Amino acid sequence: MSKQNPMVESPKPPTGEDSIQPNAPDFVETPEVSPLSSEREPFPAWIYLACGFILFLAGSSFMGFDDFGQGLLDQGPGGFTGSVGPKATVEVASSPMDIGKSLYGGNCANCHQGSGEGEPGSYPPLVASEWVMGSKERLAAIMLHGISGPISVKGDTFGTQVMPGWSGNFTDEKMAAIMTYIRGTWGNTMGAVKPEEVAAARAKFASQGDAPFTEDQLMKIAPNGPDPSDKK
Repeated sequence: MSKQNPMVESPKPPTGEDSIQPNAPDFVETPEVSPLSSEREPFPAWIYLACGFILFLAGSSFMGFDDFGQGLLDQGPGGFTGSVGPKATVEVASSPMDIGKSLYGGNCANCHQGSGEGEPGSYPPLVASEWVMGSKERLAAIMLHGISGPISVKGDTFGTQVMPGWSGNFTDEKMAAIMTYIRGTWGNTMGAVKPEEVAAARAKFASQGDAPFTEDQLMKIAPNGPDPSDKK
């Protein structure tokens, strides 16, 4: 059995007023917090500028730094004077001689050779040939429908191999370019052939169909020699 010390007194419990006094040992002051504002803060301007600059660089990478933005501002004397847009592609038009040379090299040189000299006994020469230097209409008939049987060129006779016609392979413009080339190179000095001249021959000899001409038939096309317009 325990005995209490009569000299020890239990502390008095704090009253309600004591517990909320600033001087109380356990008092902690709570800082005041401003209420949240319902208004939105403005978006930083530097972010707009940064995004605009990035878009500018992206557009330049697609359009090219040389052209991007040209024509948007007055650049003063000596500034850009061209039209805004993709760079113009400059195409140099080829002459009929250049076109004819290319077509001849890819389609005719295998037989008549790049020099136009042909092969003795097999493929007739085109250099100084009366068939090339003669009537343009007759040459067009040869080009369009071909030749079958022996043919005499500059006094020599060449074989019986059939030369195919090219009417289904070339347009009038390309056919005229080939004829212009073989009539004006290797020392040949005859005039150019116009596409409309080939078109006229194409219509005139349409009844020939796929059948090649013979030498006798060709001689009847231009019995009086070259056309008056053949000279350069």
